Amino acid sequence: MANYEQIKRFAETHPDQARIIEHETAIVDLESGARVFDVTKAAATYIVEAKEGVFAVVASATGHLKWRPLGRALGLHQIHLASPELVKERTGYDVGTVGPLFLNGMRMFFDNGLLEHDMVYCGTEDAHHTLAIAPQLIIDSNDIAGYFDSDEYLK
Repeated sequence: MANYEQIKRFAETHPDQARIIEHETAIVDLESGARVFDVTKAAATYIVEAKEGVFAVVASATGHLKWRPLGRALGLHQIHLASPELVKERTGYDVGTVGPLFLNGMRMFFDNGLLEHDMVYCGTEDAHHTLAIAPQLIIDSNDIAGYFDSDEYLK
């Protein structure tokens, strides 16, 4: 299961591609995140359920995803956000603190738009610590099921 110490060790072993940012402000949404980092580079990790299984979706956090059209594009049927209980059970993260690492082998769909940034900002399981990470390292560290461009699916 994911935990902050595990993510911290991961960042320490990839010093050129990842680092932990400590902050007094608890980040629980984009507004609180804006006090700490450039939210246009925020990457949200959503855990979703579909008929085909449970997946992670890593996308730009600058808007709300249109789930039904995105699900169709990804080949997923009846896609919806997983319940907080399932998120915790499958990832070890609480909703709102989910990051893109240590997702217990869960397959991931990745927003290509994030690759435009040298670093993106992600959850770490701890609302007082943020992971700054090269988007390519997220890809290299996960089982990628497919890619999409969130610009096409943001409200």
